[in-house]
This record gives sequence, C-alpha cells and structure tokens, in this order.
Amino acid sequence: GTSGIDIDLRRVDIDQCPLPMGATQLNIFAASDKCKKKTTKCVPIPGLGFRRGSYKCVCKQGFYYPDTKATHRFYNGSLIEEEYEKLMMGEDSMYNVSGVFECLACAEGCETCKDGSACVVSLNWILRTAILTLSLLPICCLPFVLIFTWKYSNIKVVRAASPVLLRVIILGAFFIYCTTIVMYPRPNVFSCTARVWLREIGFSLTYGALMLKTWRISVIFRVRSAKAVKITDVDLLKRLGMMVSGFMTLLVIRTLVSPPLVIVGKTADDLKAYLCQTDWWDHSFTTIEVIFLVWGIRLCIVVRKAPSEFNESRFISLAIYNEFLLSLFLNISMLFLQSPANPDLLYIIFFCHTQMTVTLLLCFIFGSKAYIVLKGGGREEDTFSTSPKVHITKFLSKPRSGNSHYVVSTNSSTLGPEIKLTEQDIQEELKRLYIQLEHLKEKNLRYGNKEVAGRIVAMQEA
Repeated sequence: GTSGIDIDLRRVDIDQCPLPMGATQLNIFAASDKCKKKTTKCVPIPGLGFRRGSYKCVCKQGFYYPDTKATHRFYNGSLIEEEYEKLMMGEDSMYNVSGVFECLACAEGCETCKDGSACVVSLNWILRTAILTLSLLPICCLPFVLIFTWKYSNIKVVRAASPVLLRVIILGAFFIYCTTIVMYPRPNVFSCTARVWLREIGFSLTYGALMLKTWRISVIFRVRSAKAVKITDVDLLKRLGMMVSGFMTLLVIRTLVSPPLVIVGKTADDLKAYLCQTDWWDHSFTTIEVIFLVWGIRLCIVVRKAPSEFNESRFISLAIYNEFLLSLFLNISMLFLQSPANPDLLYIIFFCHTQMTVTLLLCFIFGSKAYIVLKGGGREEDTFSTSPKVHITKFLSKPRSGNSHYVVSTNSSTLGPEIKLTEQDIQEELKRLYIQLEHLKEKNLRYGNKEVAGRIVAMQEA
C-alpha cells in the first residue's frame, strides 16, 4: 500500500527579500522580489502565507514616495508581481513605465525627506551678481592707477612717495579685491583656500608697504644727529619681501596641515548652509594682522608731527586706523554670524569690509596725489633737458690752503667739469640755510611743536 502526508503550506510565509549582510540561513526564495532596486527596497510582510508578493517596496534613504498625501507610503508587492507577470506574458504592463513603482529623489542636501522640499538654503544669485559687478569696478580701475604711477613718476608728489612701493600697494589691493570673486559661488575647498591666500598675501603687500613707508619716515624723524640716514626703496623692498615670505610660509603650512574645509551650518529656517570653516588657524592670522596694525598705529603716532610736504603720512595713518577698526568689527561680527548661518549676509559684509578698507585706502593714497597733479601743484622734476640728470650730494671739507676751494662731488657717472665754490659762496649758502632753519623753528614754536623746534636747534648748534 501507499501512505501520504499532507502539509498545509498556506501557513508558511515566503520571504522574497534579499538576505541581510552576514545572514547564514537557507532561503531559496531570497532576492526574488520585483522591487525597483534603484529607488526602493524590499521589506517582507509576515502572516500572508505561502504566496508570492508577500512584501512591500519602500523608498530608500534619500528618496520619497511620490504621493505625499498617501496614508501608506509604499508599493504593494502583490500588485508589482502581477504587473511583472503581465510583462513576462507579453501583455500591456505598467512595470516598465518610467516613474511607476519608483520613488523620487529628495532635494539636494537632504538625507531623508517626506516630499521635495529644499533642505539647503538657496543663494540669492541676483544679489551676489550685483555685488560681484560692483567689486569688478575698482578692479578695472587698478590698471589706470598703475599707469598713473608711471606717467607721472617725474612729478614730485609721486616721486617722493616711491612709485615702486605705490605699485606694490596696487598689487596687494588687487589680491584683496579677488577674495570677493572667489567667494561668489558656493564654497568648496578650493575657494575657501584661495580666499585665505588672497587675503593674507594682499594684506602683507598693501599694508606692509604702507607701514614700511611710515617706518622710514619715523626713523628719519627720530634721528638726533646731523648724520644723514639713508633708507632706499630697495631696502624697504627687501624688508617687505621678508614680511610676505613669512606670511607665505604660514599659509603653506596651514594648507598642508589643515586646509580650510566646508562645513554645514543651519539657517534660522533650519535649512543647511555651506560655509568655510573657521578654526584656530584663521584666528591666528587675524591675531597677526591685528598685531601688525597695532605696530602701524604706533608708527603713525610717532610721525604725526613729522613735517610732510604733501600730507602723505596723514593719509597713511587714516588708512591704517580705518583698517584696524573695521577689521575688529568684522571679526567680532563673524562670531555672531556662524549660527544661524546666512551666506548672503556674510558675502555682503565681506564686500563692505573690502570696499571700506581697500577702496578708501586707494582714495587716500592715490586720490590725493591725483588731485595735486591735476591742480598742477605736484612740482614737475626737470627731466626734459638734453643732458643726463645729475644728482648732486654736497659735502664740506677743511681747506688745505687759504686759496683752496670747497669741492662739490656728484654721484653721476657722466663726465663733466668739476663744480668749484669759493669759501665766500659756502658761507653765504650756510647763512641762508641758517635763516631758513630759524624761520622753521619759529613756525613750529607757534604751532606748539616744541619737539621739532628742539631738533632744529640741535641741527643749528651742530
């Protein structure tokens, strides 16, 4: 005879979903689901018995169910199996239709979402473009300022200000202006790094040149002997090169060790905002800038009573005071603008800081010179003569005989007749110089500059 065993499979669930990572159990039906793997994943539904489609296709992380008002936000496995069977039978099926049984991608920056709402704050591109356009205007003016220093280099007001250092100031201003350009798009590692490099190199060039010019005036002003102090533009450029090299060394170390990263902040509306990270490196550079500016302020105080024919020292002092105060305001305000984040407001503040410091600096330094030149008061040097210009440096020596002459030596390499002055000529020149010093002393006493008057007395006694 025969015997048989009946097994009721209706109570046995079929799990068609893929086995989890590391699973060891045997399941011959695993991974036989028909969920569209790109946007959905299979989740088994227990208790439906031995039949296919005992699962649901839910949206993966980063995707959302198209019908945002639906109570059940998933696709029924049984319905998907039916549509797939129609496809296999060659019948009309919805399975292969694009967008059917699929979820939609969340908006950019969203890890999870329930609909297509934005998770990242959108930048105000109209505002940013307007600011960028305004930033390009002074940049376009820099070549004309550069040409001004060449064209009028023979004018005393430009020549006395050292045209080479003026061009260094223009170069530094260009670098600082470029920070607004690199901050225009959404921040990334490159733009965050470039912003720091452009700012620090530009700062060291522009304000380094200004402070060295002021330092030279202070050294000459404080000398108490009749011996001349010679500090040439080349000497200042060497010192400026050391300053810039110091900044560049710190920038290279910072870029290699801890390059600026892009962090995610939160706006007042709880939206993500991408910002350049501010760490202790940035605070260190800020501290160096402040110390640098404090030194500049000290120099400005030292030379505040120094005679200046074209008031350049006063304009340099105004530029340094302005940068110091506005830099303090910027760095203090940055502490309160990190949370809640507002990228557009930060862009506006950086733009205003650049314009109110660098643009005003250029107006102080170059605007005053352009005004004097256009007024015709710049005192043009005699560079149009056919003979080479001879720079004469006079010195006095004791006469070797009663009829000997004081010789005027020149530093010109050109061959020409030696100029000789008699002792009477020298005495008249010294008398005229003494009278001029006396007038200058009386003028300083009237204005209360007793320190300057005292130095003039020392020169007269020497």
